[in-house]
Amino acid sequence: MFIIIALLIALIPAIAVLYPFIKGNAANEWLDDESSPMADLERRWDSAISGIKSAELENSIGNLEEDDYTWLRQEYMREAALVMRSMELEEEQEAELLAAIEVEIRDVRERISGADPQQDDPPDSQDPASSA
Repeated sequence: MFIIIALLIALIPAIAVLYPFIKGNAANEWLDDESSPMADLERRWDSAISGIKSAELENSIGNLEEDDYTWLRQEYMREAALVMRSMELEEEQEAELLAAIEVEIRDVRERISGADPQQDDPPDSQDPASSA
């Protein structure tokens, strides 16, 4: 009886220590790709917005002179506008890419189904036994 209790007491910490190694990095599989252009734009957007908020706060409590506040606000607003413009371009490029892919898929389906747009003769005219 004492041996079973001693084994259980020893196994519980061993399992707790070994569990992360057995489980592996499965939790990290679904992390977003931080190197993507959209992630970079989102980081720049968050930075610009937090900069504007910080400048507003500093100006409202009197730690920032009006000229400095105006300059900071213009810089952060310019950065936010650039990011918005870049995001719109990214969305337009993505839409164009998806449209091109849809055209390619349609062409492949047409070729597979036998309705090849480059084929001049209909399929029935190629087989002389079918006409007799």
